[in-house]
Amino acid sequence: MTSRKLLLVALLLTGLSAYAQTPHITGDVYISIKNGTFKADLDVSRLPKTTNYAIRLNTGLNIQFFRDSADSFSYTSAREYKPEKSDESFQYWFPDKDQKGRYLPGRFKVSYVGAFPVSGDSAKRSEWGDWKGNIAFNGKTLRASEQTAWYPILYDIAEDKDYQNVTFDITIHAPDAKAIYLNGCPPQYGQQARFRSDRPFPLLLFVGDFDFRKEKNTYLLNTTLTAPQANVLDGWFSRIKGYYAQKLQIPYGADVTLLASTPVSKRNDWLFVTYPTIASVSPKGWLNTLVDPKKLVLADSSLLSFIAHELGHYYFGSVVTPNSTLRWAFLEGMTEYISLQATRDLIGQGFYDRQLKRYVGATKSMTNFTPLRKINATGDIDEVYRYQYIPLLLTALEQQIGQQQMWKWLQTILNTSNAATDYSLFKSSLLKSGVSEKVVSDFEETYLSTDNSRAALLALFKPTSTTYYYWGLSKEVLKAGNSRKPQAFYTAIKQMKLDDEEIKKASQQYYAYVKSHCDPANEMCTSDFNYYESMEDAQRAQTRWLNNLGDKYTVKKADF
Repeated sequence: MTSRKLLLVALLLTGLSAYAQTPHITGDVYISIKNGTFKADLDVSRLPKTTNYAIRLNTGLNIQFFRDSADSFSYTSAREYKPEKSDESFQYWFPDKDQKGRYLPGRFKVSYVGAFPVSGDSAKRSEWGDWKGNIAFNGKTLRASEQTAWYPILYDIAEDKDYQNVTFDITIHAPDAKAIYLNGCPPQYGQQARFRSDRPFPLLLFVGDFDFRKEKNTYLLNTTLTAPQANVLDGWFSRIKGYYAQKLQIPYGADVTLLASTPVSKRNDWLFVTYPTIASVSPKGWLNTLVDPKKLVLADSSLLSFIAHELGHYYFGSVVTPNSTLRWAFLEGMTEYISLQATRDLIGQGFYDRQLKRYVGATKSMTNFTPLRKINATGDIDEVYRYQYIPLLLTALEQQIGQQQMWKWLQTILNTSNAATDYSLFKSSLLKSGVSEKVVSDFEETYLSTDNSRAALLALFKPTSTTYYYWGLSKEVLKAGNSRKPQAFYTAIKQMKLDDEEIKKASQQYYAYVKSHCDPANEMCTSDFNYYESMEDAQRAQTRWLNNLGDKYTVKKADF
């Protein structure tokens, strides 16, 4: 056998071995869009050998039984609710004979049913109350991501690892649906569809009354994007995926799917990724605003930052599934850092510099700061910490070791199998990638270990300007059923001496002004107060914000 064939066989065996550690799910799922019901008869196999585990299933699902693989007897099961691990699910296990430990067979069957609210009448929906972990029936579709635990998810307690990525052979039955989509496979029209994959994916399920198509390398589900608009997005997706693949030396995975859906509430509006799906949950059809239909360019170039971030989750989310104490730093912080690099190299230095200033501003406002080395729980890393502080910290590290070494370090992390994403991995992977012990030790001492770490980091990014330029913008939020055109107002750009306390006072004055001047005064307004270190940045940003309002609002200029 030639060396090339031997290599191919070795790669195939390696791939099979890796997937052998991945649970496999087969069976049938029955869904009624109209009634909000969910029923499943599943077979779960290829389970790892462990006695320190739990099986997560949504709290709204009622277990009929857990059975052995031969379907000859039912397992006794126990359960508990641990919201610190999952708000959405119960944790089940099989007690061993002495009832003191836990037993996990290599394979089991499970049947369960559930009924969920159908929020078909938009006027009766709550203001808030939808999220990624919600099994959401909105009258037209069902949306259920892996966070909902609609399918059995093994959680290894000792390794702090969720086996939410699975291989599968599942048939979905939905007699009142037009189309069905299961993440990792192409969507299908019909009331019944079988989905199979030998590659592991997290299971996002989308079922109901929707259309789909494929434009080049991108699937479009439930969107109204035209073919030219879709081509613009597909082009950017391809450029960003190619950029990451080249920098990280790991090919990008499956074709991207863009999914548009509406929430089961009035105001929740967000974006999430379940690789390879980028899902928008928006009452306003946010995805359809991405591309200017006349100019056929992105409606706002800053949107590339969001797109690059979501595409980056293939690497920090799928190639590596972050867990343990620094889960959020690895999952969101590192993804935000690589998206920052992509926007610098694909858009330009100007956007990059403005983004760093946003990180600096957010880092200044942090409260209850804990240096990275002393993080003891995932809850210690809030949104500002993960989305702004971590990428700023990694930018400081880049200044110490250089861009090329940063990419080498990230490659090292991505090629470390089954590691807990804690501080030990953060440090050991730096050393393993070739950074000297002295550099790591010095960086650790200055930026990672003490309460002064944040001040030291901010000192690296001290502004050179002596002036702040600031302005505000507020938009009226109409009550349901009110058909008149909403109002919006913005202020002139003002300037003051570069002083954080003074800009804080100015922002407070603006928000006080909004409370008494929102038109009409008894309606709710959403408001933004923005400040920059140059007049050019302030003018550019204000123009962009006003353009985004378009003709949807009656806009006027105000002062405060």
